[in-house]
Amino acid sequence: MTVLQGRITSRPGIPLRVEVYDRIAGAIRAGALPPESLLPSESELGEAMEVSRTVVREALLLLEEDGLLRSRRGIGRVVSVAQPAAGFERLRPMEQILSNRFHDLSVSRTEVTLQRESASFIAEGLGIPSTASSLFIESVLTSNGDPVALVQEHLPAGENLHAFGTRVQRLVENIDRERTCLGSLAAELGPTFGIGRSELAAGTPGVVRAKLLKIRPTSPVLIVTQTVRLGSRPFYLAKVVLRPEAGPLEISHSAGRGHLSA
Repeated sequence: MTVLQGRITSRPGIPLRVEVYDRIAGAIRAGALPPESLLPSESELGEAMEVSRTVVREALLLLEEDGLLRSRRGIGRVVSVAQPAAGFERLRPMEQILSNRFHDLSVSRTEVTLQRESASFIAEGLGIPSTASSLFIESVLTSNGDPVALVQEHLPAGENLHAFGTRVQRLVENIDRERTCLGSLAAELGPTFGIGRSELAAGTPGVVRAKLLKIRPTSPVLIVTQTVRLGSRPFYLAKVVLRPEAGPLEISHSAGRGHLSA
């Protein structure tokens, strides 16, 4: 019960039922609520998180819909034994998303650059002035020696990075080279991430990206633009370019939750 204790603070535009859902789902996926464990009653959960019983009930129904919980007549709600696999609708690093299909997937770092000024789309995505510096991290995801995806990540630098605290700054400055930046940060900061958003578009890679992906500049690719907030502030921007061989990206939807995060 301790893992669920603490007042729920609603973020702008996010219903309370979603906040309750995220806290319980996070505890389940982290193993703090093991399979077959019995959840406290709706009243107890409401008291622990300082929300109404109605809000708790709505969140629990959504958790059942998503397969994280199941009801036992006369007993209550218990954590499901088999947890549903998280798809692209969850905020996950691309190497984790693709690892279900490519079991030998590896990350190769190709560039780490401190950009003294930021292009407009980077500045807008990170919420910084175009005159501010930003960090560029580029990686190629390969399987059996062949490129599958190119991941180009952008984060604040200098004072704008320091504003997130020394722990975050230290993590960014010591990114694991065998993971994407998001992969390293999610392992440490995942619970504090705010809303994530992904935009998908068909396109072509262009000359520079095509060379890294070993395809023609005019070859068809899927381009995913990801933005992530840390707390309530913009923190992360990425362009992911996927070859057709990467296969389809599955996106599952659950009605009534009020938002989807990618």
